[in-house]
Amino acid sequence: MEFRLSLRQIGLGVALATIGLFNTAAIAQPSAKAEGNPSLYDLKSKWRDINDKPASVSVARGEYAVVAMVYTSCPHACPMTINKLQQIEESLSKGGISNVKFILASFDVKKDRPEHLKKYQRSRSLDPKKWIFLSPESDGDVRELAVALGISYKDLGNGDFSHSNLITLLDQEGAVIATLDNLNAAPEPFLEAIKGAKEKGEALKKVAP
Repeated sequence: MEFRLSLRQIGLGVALATIGLFNTAAIAQPSAKAEGNPSLYDLKSKWRDINDKPASVSVARGEYAVVAMVYTSCPHACPMTINKLQQIEESLSKGGISNVKFILASFDVKKDRPEHLKKYQRSRSLDPKKWIFLSPESDGDVRELAVALGISYKDLGNGDFSHSNLITLLDQEGAVIATLDNLNAAPEPFLEAIKGAKEKGEALKKVAP
């Protein structure tokens, strides 16, 4: 209950990006642990991985994470989102950043069960060591994560979902440090955000007693 209050703080900042009040560039944020910022890793929503084991967004704790929400029967926007994440992965790799996880959480409770997500991941040739697909336990779990990320969506009742396309970068403690709200945006802001966060972390270490 206490964290649900903090979700509004997360959702507000990220929702601003969703409606276009921020440019599609890195938005620097202090780390959750250092500054007491809300962390998505405190969410209580329940998910399952492609091996049908309990999982959560916090599976990436200790590493940077790129998070998006999709559903596998989506004909257009979701494949484009995955393509954008692959562009981000390539950009980060070229920039010397490798300790990043890519988390794709599904909107679709009924169809996107673990075994189906496993087949889909294989069909897209996405490395399971870096790419993590999450199957929701309930509609409530989907809503909780969507609110935390500032993603709007609606179940159209025919197996399709209307939804915003927001890609979020988290630091090692689960705090939002950058977002992209346009699938045509360049991926470089995420590289700059990680480099900036690392530089700030090094600076904090130097001044620590």
